[in-house]
Amino acid sequence: MEHSIGLRLNAVLKRQSDALLQEVLERFQQTGQPQRDACGFSYRAKSWNHSRWCIVKAETTGEGNNRRAVLSNRPGAQLLPLAAYQEFAERGESENRNKELKCGLQADRLSDHRYLANLFRLYLHAAALNLLVLLRRHVADPPPADPTATLPSESLAGKPRRDYFNQRRQRNPLGEGHPCTCRTRLIKVAAQIVVRSRRILVRLASSWPYLDHYHYVSQCVFSRAEFVALKPG
Repeated sequence: MEHSIGLRLNAVLKRQSDALLQEVLERFQQTGQPQRDACGFSYRAKSWNHSRWCIVKAETTGEGNNRRAVLSNRPGAQLLPLAAYQEFAERGESENRNKELKCGLQADRLSDHRYLANLFRLYLHAAALNLLVLLRRHVADPPPADPTATLPSESLAGKPRRDYFNQRRQRNPLGEGHPCTCRTRLIKVAAQIVVRSRRILVRLASSWPYLDHYHYVSQCVFSRAEFVALKPG
């Protein structure tokens, strides 16, 4: 099974990566820019029955140095250790999706003493997450691609990447927003409910700062067959 697993840095791993750290520090002194690099080598702890491929990442930003170790048997880990480490570091994005389900949608509220009741609750939480993902996918409105850019937005790094995603959040707050963002902008909204014989009227304040975005999301929802199929009747 292919894997990448974080490893606690010990004295042996530090000695093996001292030369890499020194090289990173020298490049930082020459350029004045943050530096990051990685090296790989075969490593075997005393309790292991065979050696494993270990990657050590060394980084300096001028405010401090940082080294992290990872065990990996993924293809290319021996040829491109830095790329293998960056792939490992990107695991945080999948963890964010787990946090959305557990914290944002309170999927951990399974306090009933009956198994089936808790199972049904978890089913509803998972269904809510699927609806949220579907909504974000259909209302996505990312900034248009820059025709003069030499790299696609997915390949940006450093300040250009932060600037792009700040611009994207302003233009498309639900595209990568958390459940709390969706709840604040679309669900927990102050409104006046007027019940009549043939319809229920929801009146929103014209001074509400998110009104235009609410209209945009509503139009996207009613124009998509996936959502229309969910409408009662």
